[in-house]
Amino acid sequence: MRTAFIVLAVLFSGWVAADEARPVYVEVEENSASQFLVKWKVPPVMPAGQEPYIKLQHPDCQLVDGANAAGLIGRRLYQCDIQDTDAVFAVVLDYPRSNPALTSLIVFKPFAAEPIQVFSGPEKTTVSIPVSTSAGTVAKQYTVAGIEHILIGTDHLLFVLCLMIIAGSFKRLLLTVTGFTIAHSITLTLATLDIFRLPTELVELLIALSIVLLAVEIIKHNRAKDSAEPSFTWRYPVSASSAFGLLHGFGFAVVLQELGLPASMKVHALLFFNIGVELGQLLFIALVLALVWMLLRSVAAANKHRAVLVETVVYVVGITSSYWLFERLGVLF
Repeated sequence: MRTAFIVLAVLFSGWVAADEARPVYVEVEENSASQFLVKWKVPPVMPAGQEPYIKLQHPDCQLVDGANAAGLIGRRLYQCDIQDTDAVFAVVLDYPRSNPALTSLIVFKPFAAEPIQVFSGPEKTTVSIPVSTSAGTVAKQYTVAGIEHILIGTDHLLFVLCLMIIAGSFKRLLLTVTGFTIAHSITLTLATLDIFRLPTELVELLIALSIVLLAVEIIKHNRAKDSAEPSFTWRYPVSASSAFGLLHGFGFAVVLQELGLPASMKVHALLFFNIGVELGQLLFIALVLALVWMLLRSVAAANKHRAVLVETVVYVVGITSSYWLFERLGVLF
């Protein structure tokens, strides 16, 4: 069951930098003079000169300031004398080459109404702004955001991969993942609602450390399993996953804080973001199990060299997470 982890670990090791889950953030704010200020913040993964040209699109809006604004952070001011009430506002993200898989978050702040938030995938470069946001739209947007975050969150996926190796059997895996889910849901809620928070840099460092510790635990167990009593982690994987899950919940909260929550539907958005995270996590586990099943069915030598392959996987995971650990130590100190 554990053999195919080598395939996924090698793929992940090619992406040794931490995942960039932050979106391109665009804020459109209306003032009392029917002027609209467009402000943006692009994640620093974008090479210089490749930042998108961001503009407001409406037939009755004219750019009055910021024509040459460019870079990761910038602003443009528009005068909008609305004549066509049927025309919709839209934000255009014009990339010089292509979008390197960055999602976008548009926050529209009308002068006398509640802000509206719109998520969009990397494939959309023109994002229409609706006049209102329904509960169904919020549910869809935040569910998709949760799925996308966990599937591009390499560090979280490597941690889940280690949990799968430790769990071994399907029953233990189910209990272990359930413990992890309940725990990170608690701290995600506490941090997102500003009840309790930890510094972002510290959270990211501790997440990398948690993966290193699990990798070391697996190697030690496999080398000493015939001569020593199993460690606490192997005897009680649910307790271990729950303890680390509390930490990882703060990591999920960092992303949700970047995205923001609609003022009137905070709990609603939080719930569906968490559901999205769980769906993405289950999708990843199902993919791993399917790959394992196919490998065991098609490669005769897989069972024979299983121990070596598992140890190789864990070393790749450990080296990758150690790189993140030292990288994040540098940021913290």
